[in-house]
Amino acid sequence: MMRPRPFARRREAKTLDKELGTQLWRQAHDRFARSLDRYWQIIDPERPGDLTREELNGLMNAGNILTEALATVRTVCMLARRRYGEHEFDVPAGANDVHRYLSRAANDLAATAQAAAMYKRGQAGIATVGRRAEKVLESVRAAAELTHHDG
Repeated sequence: MMRPRPFARRREAKTLDKELGTQLWRQAHDRFARSLDRYWQIIDPERPGDLTREELNGLMNAGNILTEALATVRTVCMLARRRYGEHEFDVPAGANDVHRYLSRAANDLAATAQAAAMYKRGQAGIATVGRRAEKVLESVRAAAELTHHDG
């Protein structure tokens, strides 16, 4: 996975600042993005360890689906910021459920990365990674439903 260049990262950060602000909703987005980065660091296709091609493809497929969820998280955070505003890092009235689902998604994604690391070491099954990833997607879907149905 190629890392963006410094200027591209800076442009992306400015775009995110405009869309998400620099407080609560940006923090929620960035927590998910950091967990996603961690997942990709762990499954690193350049260093598959003892994984078969099929096992690595399965982990990469899960990673691609989780990466697609980042766009949904970004949209949810953008809509939540518009709807609820920002109050520094305090969760605004009415936004508790949306923020809770976003936090849960980021935490579950970190747990998915951990499960992938344990799988690579032969200490967990692939089903554990799949269950963790599904929990991430469920939380993202729930947050998206709330932002689309509340407004």
